[in-house]
Amino acid sequence: MKKRHYFLTAAISYFVLLIATVPASSITGLLNKNSPITIQGVSGTLWSGKAYSISIDNIQLNRTEWSFNLWKLFTGEVAIDIKTRLLKNDITAEVGTSLIGRFFINNLSAKFSADEVAQLANIPLVQLDGAISLDIEHAQWKQGEAPLATGEIVWTNAAITVADTASLGNISIILSESEQLSLNAEIKNQGGDISIDGTAELAADNNYTVNVELLPAATANNNIKQSLGMFARKQENGSFVLKKSGSINQIL
Repeated sequence: MKKRHYFLTAAISYFVLLIATVPASSITGLLNKNSPITIQGVSGTLWSGKAYSISIDNIQLNRTEWSFNLWKLFTGEVAIDIKTRLLKNDITAEVGTSLIGRFFINNLSAKFSADEVAQLANIPLVQLDGAISLDIEHAQWKQGEAPLATGEIVWTNAAITVADTASLGNISIILSESEQLSLNAEIKNQGGDISIDGTAELAADNNYTVNVELLPAATANNNIKQSLGMFARKQENGSFVLKKSGSINQIL
């Protein structure tokens, strides 16, 4: 038992010494050659360093700083605290992976304009207005499995313009995990031309269900009501219900 303890202590000590002294540039060179990630302007070590820019496919992060989270090693995880900028917006989070290959993000905080989110998500023919804030307590995923997350997404002063502009007030999406390892979302809003109340679920087998009721307010014009009828079924009380299900793989 003592030998195992000494061996584990020696292994962790060696690993800590390694990441504290190895220049970050030695690893970023390998990433630039063997992955879709391009990192430029690197300084510091694997323990604590900076990068002027990090490009991942079409996403570019600027002024990224990181520091190694030592205590996570004792839970079987490797994690770093990062601070970066995307489209001039600050992002902070803890990111890492477990020894079994499960990736995670903790305490993610970010805020974007709705128009920026539309650009990142490549949403065509629709104009989004307002500000979207992300406050994700925990998210985790593994290749081939559905992601899990807890936290809240808030869209303030939300508005969507297609042929006409519909004000949606302030939208809140609360994320949670079920005992069946599904990702659940509770969707509600306050104010605006349309009242929103619904749920969405992404199951462990990557099948999803959406059930949302949309009730036009007195401020909603006929164009908005007609637009709702294009993708949701009108009910006797004047509301519109959107029900949809299928495999998430078919829309990604």
